[in-house]
Amino acid sequence: MKKWQSLLALGIATSVVCTIANPLRASTALPMTLSTSEGYYTMRVPDTNTTKSAYGGRLRVYDVHVAKMFEVTHRVCATGRLSGGANWTYLAGSGEIDMGNFYISCALANDIATAYGLGNPERTTILHFAGEEPEGDPRTEGVPILNITGGKIDRWMNFTRNFKPSR
Repeated sequence: MKKWQSLLALGIATSVVCTIANPLRASTALPMTLSTSEGYYTMRVPDTNTTKSAYGGRLRVYDVHVAKMFEVTHRVCATGRLSGGANWTYLAGSGEIDMGNFYISCALANDIATAYGLGNPERTTILHFAGEEPEGDPRTEGVPILNITGGKIDRWMNFTRNFKPSR
């Protein structure tokens, strides 16, 4: 192999590694279970440390979880299934750690979607419960994700630091 071919191969390999460590496209696909009943939503995640890096970059797992709450709220508000907003219960550690309750109004969800922009939809499954039924009805739909990339990362992290639970 000639020297230029070795350098080209090294450059391509480095590019692939950098892309994996710092993805250019936004994503909020982390392990989680989302459920809803009558305008109340629950996010249950397996993570016990929500301050760790989500994808090897600056965004924390917590930042991605809050983004998913906004994305889902924006989607259900935009489709007319919710008028005022969503009450979220955020549980980490597979439900053992209460991270708090968050209220996200449709207006705030829309403002955030406008400020950050929306990217490609991610397949998101939400368990829908009605009344006292023991098992939810899983519904999967494409939920557009917030475009939290580049210069918007620091802005989003600042927002999530100041977006406090209502209890």
